[in-house]
Amino acid sequence: MLSKLLIISGIFPPDPGGPAKFASEFSEWSDRKGARVKVISYADEVRTKCLNSNKKLLGISRHRRLLIRYFKMISAISKSAQRGDQVIAVGAFLEIYIASIVKRIKYVAKVPGDIVWERARNNKVTDLDINDYQKSKLPPKYKFLRFLFTRSLKRASLVVVPSNGLFQLCIEWGIPESRLRLIQNSVDLSKFSTLKRDSYKFDVLTVCRLAPWKGVDELIEVCARHKLTLAIAGDGPERANLERIGAKLGLDVIFFGDVSEDKVLELLSISKIFVLNSHYEGLPHALVEARAAGMISVARDGTGSAEVIQDKIDGFLVGEKLNLSEAVALAIREFNSSKRMGEIASIDTRERFDQQRNFEKISLLLREYNS
Repeated sequence: MLSKLLIISGIFPPDPGGPAKFASEFSEWSDRKGARVKVISYADEVRTKCLNSNKKLLGISRHRRLLIRYFKMISAISKSAQRGDQVIAVGAFLEIYIASIVKRIKYVAKVPGDIVWERARNNKVTDLDINDYQKSKLPPKYKFLRFLFTRSLKRASLVVVPSNGLFQLCIEWGIPESRLRLIQNSVDLSKFSTLKRDSYKFDVLTVCRLAPWKGVDELIEVCARHKLTLAIAGDGPERANLERIGAKLGLDVIFFGDVSEDKVLELLSISKIFVLNSHYEGLPHALVEARAAGMISVARDGTGSAEVIQDKIDGFLVGEKLNLSEAVALAIREFNSSKRMGEIASIDTRERFDQQRNFEKISLLLREYNS
């Protein structure tokens, strides 16, 4: 097992998002296995916190000026990484890259997605989807960011990706296939063992960051058309616009904002179907959790979601043959007539997305490639 683990991340709870969730859950799992764990992450304020005797969190303020916070993070990584540490980076890839040069640190990188494209979309520099963006001519700033991102991945001892889509993107970026490993995102199945789904408040639930490519505006329009109630968990730059769309259409919708894990479980238990209309996903935690809860899910083909859902067997994929409105209607009809799809989804999740098994795989890779 791991003895000393250092996790580098750009976000950590209470920040939402897949990398934060992985950093938190993998640190807790490793701690239970007896490892001494330290997490270094950006945070809203400087903080050093002993989560218990074997687990520490160092927060680097993200509100400092860019160069200062980069320096602070690089310095913290360099000082914290000791001989014999197993190091995994799930964010702050530029910082771990520079620190590894300064101190010759070996590390494994776990890639959540294309951070260059996400930053360009968030900053409204592009409206291209992720695949078209790979073929486009990048502005100098983003070209340089792409260079640094790929350099950090190439310097890693190993690169772990959660989906075949990201596996192929990494190859496009020049990462040797021999240094890539596919380990899917996973969930702690024990959290769903006692979850009861026998009383429903919402027809549709979505859990995601409220960003343009998540397609929540289209979901709101579809729910209004079918007169379905909608629960939205998550926050982001599109929230005010989405609230205006919902009000204009007279939709019965509640925006819960960023919520705790317990609240997500509650929403999963009281919602009929789950929809993730995102036009890009690596391999979405929220979708896997919905399926672990036994929900019928709808998501988009051509994304990491297609590696989770078995179309028309345990959910529905939106694409050329089925639009979102049709898929939502079919999922509601299936829920009302038979919950068999949800049962199949739950069984499949237990077979493919068991956190215990997948964390063991990552732990083994850390021991093998960071020694």
